[in-house]
Amino acid sequence: MNVSLCTQRLVTLGGMVFLCLTAHAQSTGSTSAGSNTVNTPRPFDPGSNTTNPSALAEQAQNPFLGSVPTGPLIPGVLPLSLHEAVSRALRANLGLIDSEQNHAEARAARIRALSTLLPQLSADAVQDYRNIVDSGIGLKTVLGPYNFQTAHIYLTQRVLDVSAIRNATAAQRSGDASNDQFIDSRNIVVLAATSSYLLVAGSQVRLETARAELATAAATDRLVQDRVAHDVSPQIEGIRAEVVRRSAEQRVAIAYARFEKDKLALTRIIGLPIAQEFQLTDSLIYTPAPDDSLDDLVAIVKTQRQDIRAAKAQLEAAKESVKAQSAERLPTLEVRASVGETGFVYAKSTPDYEVAARIAIPIFTGRRIESDILTAKAVLHQREAELADIQARAVYDVRTALLDLKAAEASVEVSNANLSLAREGLRQARDRFLNGVTNSVDLVQAQQDVAEAEDNRIASVYAHSLAKLMLIRATGTAEANYLTYLGVR
Repeated sequence: MNVSLCTQRLVTLGGMVFLCLTAHAQSTGSTSAGSNTVNTPRPFDPGSNTTNPSALAEQAQNPFLGSVPTGPLIPGVLPLSLHEAVSRALRANLGLIDSEQNHAEARAARIRALSTLLPQLSADAVQDYRNIVDSGIGLKTVLGPYNFQTAHIYLTQRVLDVSAIRNATAAQRSGDASNDQFIDSRNIVVLAATSSYLLVAGSQVRLETARAELATAAATDRLVQDRVAHDVSPQIEGIRAEVVRRSAEQRVAIAYARFEKDKLALTRIIGLPIAQEFQLTDSLIYTPAPDDSLDDLVAIVKTQRQDIRAAKAQLEAAKESVKAQSAERLPTLEVRASVGETGFVYAKSTPDYEVAARIAIPIFTGRRIESDILTAKAVLHQREAELADIQARAVYDVRTALLDLKAAEASVEVSNANLSLAREGLRQARDRFLNGVTNSVDLVQAQQDVAEAEDNRIASVYAHSLAKLMLIRATGTAEANYLTYLGVR
């Protein structure tokens, strides 16, 4: 029986969680197809990696694997290119929607901080009905009841509030950080959608290969059964050929199920209706990666990596927050004015106005300001450490991505050579079997070697494509360069 084995481990890059799958090819013979395959990260399947079947549990782990399905169900089969898949993901992916709403909240916080520095204008009208009771020297006097009306417009303006100015600046820096984080989320969506698209393309090639292997196994089975029927080969030869054919049928069934599950995972990422039938128009192909040096890539990282820019903006916001809390010790100056009319009836009211200036000087606040400063400084130290870590991690990501890319290139080269050798071995084994030089054992083993070599080639090409994606993700240019790096026109 052919069993597909894989090992799993979780890795992270740029805030996104990945499941690292190492495919150890179908163990039909003594040769393991996984021996030439490098570990490659891929977004983990939305339908697995949890003991809780709740959809909310999956979204809590990684919202970039979910989406809000948009658009009606299109009759027939929808042709889906890589560019179209990414475009749909950038419109419907749940992680990007969450990021967009977080960015909206940051913009709202900035507007709120600015509002304290702008004039506050309000108007009111009052209808008052009362009486006045005056008790003095044993006499009780009641005045009224009577009524009067007032209508005023009030203006309040903070003329001097350094703390509010600093808080507004901090909110502006936080908004800049939120914008960079939103752009970074777009790159994560591109990576998730593209890697899932390539996974479907790889599964499609595996299914086609499995069907071709089944056709070969069926032809071999017919040939061997004919030789057994004519007493040219023993019965054991026919049993072996039938086992190989049934094993090939099993591989087709497994490959088809994997293909359909990968398609469902892609629909969840890009926002297609779950029942939508589609067909990929871009295939999994090998194209050499651009020859960029480490120094050039590191230079790109410093200018293009969005999480570094976001961390810098958050650091500036933390610095402004410390200044804002320190400025709470300074006096504030506020001007208030009102103008309106007051009278027993509006038709016979008397105009009135008021202008006042208020200066407030904090003298003793129970160490509240000191505690606010200490809290702001603690956040500042955290932001400094985070920026240093992100800068170092960005270089680490580039270096590891380059190593993975070189290993994947070597794996593709070896897998192509192994596939050529396996096909030549199968040709010779078939000739030897037809000429009666050997039995079906060598032929069966040669067929299995071709199947394993082909599976390893597919895994190596996918690993190479994903390594290129991880490289441009590490440089922060996934959205701009994914088509170029994958050789898609």
